[in-house]
Amino acid sequence: MTRSITISLPDDVAAYVERAQGNRPGFIAGLLRRRMRADGLRVRRAQLGCIVTDDDVESTRSRLAALPPISEEQHARNLEWLRQFDEDGSASA
Repeated sequence: MTRSITISLPDDVAAYVERAQGNRPGFIAGLLRRRMRADGLRVRRAQLGCIVTDDDVESTRSRLAALPPISEEQHARNLEWLRQFDEDGSASA
């Protein structure tokens, strides 16, 4: 079952989504599923005593944001690499 929702995105995020080839809802769903799995991993790590704080996440995001933009070719390679983590192999952009 699926539900239709409408969202507003910042310009930079919308531009990233617009790079999706074809199935934009599937692209966004795949990203959200990865986030859901990451949240689950965060909980499991915490249960094992390895706490990942919001500051840890923000620090990593800041370091990544300081890197130069990637090329279209690198973007495609990244998506190919990410497909191995998708249960349905649907990573696209």
